[in-house]
Amino acid sequence: MKRFLTGCIVLLILYVVAYDLKIGTLPQATPANAEVQTEKKQDKAYKSYEVNPGDTLISVVEKLNTSGEYSIFSMIKDFKSLNPGVNPEHIQLGKTYKFPLYNETD
Repeated sequence: MKRFLTGCIVLLILYVVAYDLKIGTLPQATPANAEVQTEKKQDKAYKSYEVNPGDTLISVVEKLNTSGEYSIFSMIKDFKSLNPGVNPEHIQLGKTYKFPLYNETD
């Protein structure tokens, strides 16, 4: 029984290390070329951004916006309207998406 548990723990550690190396779990510094353009679409400002390891919808919106005057629900709704057919929970590493910009008047 001890061998079985030890084997399971070793396999779990190997899986975690492989996952961390492949996808990454720590947030990375934003590269200089990550912010491609700023445009307006349907009166909603957005910025195109290439997703890096560790990026989530919330982390990218927080990087791009200085004011905290937005909610998670509005982020999800605005992201889905700017990127039709894309689930914000399944953004892919290396792809460029449109992330909403918020200011004090929104």
